[in-house]
Amino acid sequence: MGDGDVVLRRVHADFGDYEEDVIAEILARLPVKSLMRFRCVCKSWRALISESYFVKKHLSYEERGITESAHRLIFMLDPPLVLDYEALKSMKDDDYGDGDGAGAQFAVTQLDFPVTKSIPDSGNRVAVGSCNGLVCVQVDCEAIMLWNPCTRDSKILPEPPRVINSEYWYYFYGFGYDSASDDYKVIRGFTDYLAKKIMIHIFSLKTGSWRSVEDIDYVTLIMQQGLFLNGALHWLYNLPEGCSRILSFDLETERFQKTIPFPYDAWFYDLLIYKNCLCVLACPTGTNTFNIWMMKEYGVKESWTEVVQFSFERYAAHYHDFRSYFTPVCIFENGVVLIDEMGECERLMVLSNLKEKEYKHVVEVAENLEFRSVIYRETLVSPDVHTYKTNNVS
Repeated sequence: MGDGDVVLRRVHADFGDYEEDVIAEILARLPVKSLMRFRCVCKSWRALISESYFVKKHLSYEERGITESAHRLIFMLDPPLVLDYEALKSMKDDDYGDGDGAGAQFAVTQLDFPVTKSIPDSGNRVAVGSCNGLVCVQVDCEAIMLWNPCTRDSKILPEPPRVINSEYWYYFYGFGYDSASDDYKVIRGFTDYLAKKIMIHIFSLKTGSWRSVEDIDYVTLIMQQGLFLNGALHWLYNLPEGCSRILSFDLETERFQKTIPFPYDAWFYDLLIYKNCLCVLACPTGTNTFNIWMMKEYGVKESWTEVVQFSFERYAAHYHDFRSYFTPVCIFENGVVLIDEMGECERLMVLSNLKEKEYKHVVEVAENLEFRSVIYRETLVSPDVHTYKTNNVS
């Protein structure tokens, strides 16, 4: 028996006379990785940590900042590789070194992707989205999987409805949580660019089934992965007159809502979330800069505020059109933006120092792989909403 086991058994002995709700209150304030180990202390703790009410209590404490939260950035899915999001956030100016990657070291962790005999997996995986610690992944265009990378629980969803004449469809997707029904939902949408139609398939984790929604007004989406915020999924789309808007899909009503206008009429590019606010990338014509705007009050046009401006003046000679090579992934308090740089032979995760207008490479990714990063936080939420049980015991 190791020292850690002795300590855990002493902790259990000390709390043996306490009521279960007191023990639950204490455990709910611990990080997920500690709770995963504490399941081995005794059967009652294992049962408690797997209970639905405890999972929700722990999640609510994490959202309120009571429980320490760990966030991870998945930047590749074959194999799944993650970066410590908190380490990136805390990066100092002197960590940049001379821009050649000689600054701070970042731990890259490889995750064990769930393997199942029920679906083929040639490594063609696409991140659909992340919500409350669950990551939604499409595997080989044949199956959709919900996966908690922290607990290692996973669930293969039933096969979605087939689409007739699928060669004419452009698909989009999203994943989020409907708090009104306490249900996780996967959205798989199709845009028929010939017939000018949109069809949406909605999977409810609570019912375990798909259903279809048709007769939706046609729009030309310019991003596939919907971002979840305020109970809705969000995509960028283009207007015929030559400007962009945000299209939102409410998960409670399962209907598209009024479009969200931008601060001014122009082409906008990437959509991301920062401080629980929608942000968007603007690249002013005739400049070597990009600007990131934040909508500080959801749905209010007047609340758009420019929060980031980055110049690529010194890199202009290397990139004829930097907008085709740089995509913001996330923003940090210290003014650092994480960017996906698409070179001729490789893709690079890049940290950009906004103050000094410098950048450094963090990690390289093979170009022929899907590259849609997602940020997930470590939670106990299980893809099996009926039991919240875990099948793996550390």
